[in-house]
Amino acid sequence: MHHQKIEFNELIDKVKVELKNAHYSDLSIRKFVTIWNRLANYMLRIDKTVYTAKIGMDFLEAEYGVTVYEKLIPKNKHCTRAINLLSDYLLHGIIFPRKKQGIRSYHPQFQILFQGYIDKKRANGFSEDTLKSYEIYLSRFSDYLNSRGVVDIRDMDERVILGFTETFIRYSPSVIHNTLCSLRTFFHYLFQYGFISRDFAYIVPHDGYKQRTKVPSAYSKEDVEKLLKSIDKGNPKGKRDYAIILIAARLGLRAQDICNLSFNNLKWETNTIEVLQKKTKKQIILPMLEDVGIAIIDYLKYARPECESTKTIFLRLIPPMRKLEAPTLHSIVTLHMRTAGIKIENGKKHGPHALRHSLASALLEENIPLPIISEVLGHTNTESTSVYLKIDIKQLRTCSLKPLTFDWNRGEEVF
Repeated sequence: MHHQKIEFNELIDKVKVELKNAHYSDLSIRKFVTIWNRLANYMLRIDKTVYTAKIGMDFLEAEYGVTVYEKLIPKNKHCTRAINLLSDYLLHGIIFPRKKQGIRSYHPQFQILFQGYIDKKRANGFSEDTLKSYEIYLSRFSDYLNSRGVVDIRDMDERVILGFTETFIRYSPSVIHNTLCSLRTFFHYLFQYGFISRDFAYIVPHDGYKQRTKVPSAYSKEDVEKLLKSIDKGNPKGKRDYAIILIAARLGLRAQDICNLSFNNLKWETNTIEVLQKKTKKQIILPMLEDVGIAIIDYLKYARPECESTKTIFLRLIPPMRKLEAPTLHSIVTLHMRTAGIKIENGKKHGPHALRHSLASALLEENIPLPIISEVLGHTNTESTSVYLKIDIKQLRTCSLKPLTFDWNRGEEVF
């Protein structure tokens, strides 16, 4: 880490230069300066001229009451961002992006090399989701190398690599782990194809991270029924949203598979829905439940826009007419959950996948065997389904042990 000792005014000037280089607007920079001026007055009161990250945290608590950095109001979020900019530059010599980029790019000196690595992984059959993660990590690495004045990958050394790994402090343990793993594979690639003369994979730190299986987010049968009843089916949007949510709740289809549903998937002659799942590439055949079939027909007859260019069932209701995307389904479910007054606890999921979890929970409550639930959900094996045992409270209670009675009077008396 840098841990530089820089006079406060000099630090501000350096960060402003970095912000301009990162194409922040003059207005945004002026807003940060307003916060920094207030910080300067605070440092004057406590008789400090050299800024530290701790001073920044103390300032946020003293001036804005910020001690927890989640669910901040917009004003406090902006103030926290202003302080983090100073701390990031002080500790690492760079500023971090404000938000996720839509399109990942690398600095010109690394563009061909880094993109070649991604293309190689794509040719090896890596999924697009995995490649997107790799692009994120490499984009951050590209930014860091550029900030250190590295113009040729052969100029990279241990100090630079370890310095980059020290910037991970702001990320979650899983992101840190994945970034370190991707770095190792990237350095193996560079060495194997002769771009560097030394394999730096062996100096990338090991974090000892062990993935913990998360408890699925499930809602009770009562909440799911409350959600369905709250949807106004008297308009096109309500008819569409009701059919989507009903499919997620009754059949447990994943969001992307619901988006991809086409007329060819509906087998009215056998009352089934046949889907090739995008995630597992496994064919799944589900029953066309009566209420699901009625909801789909109601939407198709009275709500679906005319659109001959696509055979997907669920479409946007306003131009351009095209199929829905998975993030939109998440927004649809969340909106109706809030309208229904369903309590969404902190950290609990509230999209289509939560309805999939809820279906699994409901089936477990009815003592449906895991292999059958696995078939319903389209899992490739029952190990994936076994995670739902964690939310089967009824069965977990049968495993509980009655605590032994503790005899307070047992043993010798102490005088």
